[in-house]
Amino acid sequence: MDILATISIASGLASAAAWIYASHVKVSRDKALSQRHRAAEKTSSTPDLSGVTFDGWEVRETLAAQSKWNSIGAVLAALAVLCQAVSQATAHV
Repeated sequence: MDILATISIASGLASAAAWIYASHVKVSRDKALSQRHRAAEKTSSTPDLSGVTFDGWEVRETLAAQSKWNSIGAVLAALAVLCQAVSQATAHV
């Protein structure tokens, strides 16, 4: 098995794992508030303590976390496809 196939398989599996994690990740109200306090300390400002919770999870931070993991999954999937395409293109040269 060549290196491109190995990278493609690993990227594909990591992509699937990232998307599965994205579908389950949730940020609690307490974690969201601690993130806001830390961000406010870095800029010496007052933290924004407002928020919307649904079933005990902070909506804005949960959506941001899901977006981050979906983006990681998409980049890894693109890498897997790129490796497959390069492998196929160079196999027939």
